[in-house]
Amino acid sequence: MKIGFSGHETFVCRQFWLKKGYEHLIAERSFSDEDAVVHLGVGKNMTTSIKFWLRGFNIIDEADQLTEFGHFLLAGADPYLEDTASLWLLHYSIIKNQRVFIFNSFFNQFLKEKNEFTKPQLIAFLKRKTEEAGLKHFSDKTYDADANVFLRTYNRADDGKTDVEEETANLLIELNLVRPFSKLDTEGKNIVQWFRVVRGNRTELPLAILAYVIVDVYGGQVGTIAFKDLLEGINSPGNVFCITEKGLEDKLIELAQAFPTQFVYNETAGNRVLQIRQELEKDIFLEGYYNG
Repeated sequence: MKIGFSGHETFVCRQFWLKKGYEHLIAERSFSDEDAVVHLGVGKNMTTSIKFWLRGFNIIDEADQLTEFGHFLLAGADPYLEDTASLWLLHYSIIKNQRVFIFNSFFNQFLKEKNEFTKPQLIAFLKRKTEEAGLKHFSDKTYDADANVFLRTYNRADDGKTDVEEETANLLIELNLVRPFSKLDTEGKNIVQWFRVVRGNRTELPLAILAYVIVDVYGGQVGTIAFKDLLEGINSPGNVFCITEKGLEDKLIELAQAFPTQFVYNETAGNRVLQIRQELEKDIFLEGYYNG
C-alpha cells in the first residue's frame, strides 16, 4: 500500500464540496484554471482541498476525470447527499482508496489494536506504519494535520476556536462512528481528549449498500465468502462499517431474505458462509436503492 499524507490543506471535506467540484468539472473547467477560485467561490487552498477530496472519495480519478461512481451519485442519485446511505457509500469509498492512507489504515488496522485512543496514539501508529514501510518520517506537523482532519471528518471540533456551523457541515459526522470523550490522565490531574469507536449492529445501514460493498470487495462471481472474511478482512463490511459479529450475522440473514435469488446465508457445523447464487454487478444494488 502506498503511504502518503497531506494534500487536504488542513481542510475537512464539507458536505457541499463534492457537488461544487463536480459541477466545476462538468462545466469543462479545470482546477488549474486561473479563475478556478472565482468559479468555485473559495480560496486557493480550499480549491486544492476540494480536488484532493474529489480524488479521495473516488469522484474523480488520478487524471481528474469524473468516475462512473461520481456521475451516478452526483448527477442524479443524491447530488446534495441528503440520504445517509450516500454517506455510508462515501465512507466506504475513501477507505477503499489507498491514496488516503489514514482512512484505510485506521479502519482496517488501527481498530484491531484499540477501540479507544488519543490523537497522540493515532499519530504514533501512523509513524510506526511509515517506518514499517521503510519510509522516512514525515514532519510532526504533517502527521498532526492528517490526524486532525481525519478526526474532524467524523466529529465536530470542540476547541472553542472553530465555527460551529462550519463544523456541522463536515461530511461524515452523521455516521456517528468516532465519538469523543474526556478522562483524567494517569496522574489524575489533567483532562485528556479521547476518542472511541463503538461497534454496533448498524440497523440503519441499507441492505443495498451492504450488498454493493460485498460485491465490490469480493467480486460478483458465483461462490462462497467466509463469515470471518466478511467480519475481519481488508475493506470488509465488518471493518468498514464497524459492525459487531452478531450485528453482521443479522445483516447477512436480512440480506439473503431481501435478495433471495442473489444471496444465501448458511451455517453448517459452525461454518458460516455467504453464498452468491448468480453472477452479480455491484451497480444494480445502487440503482435499485436510489431509483426503486
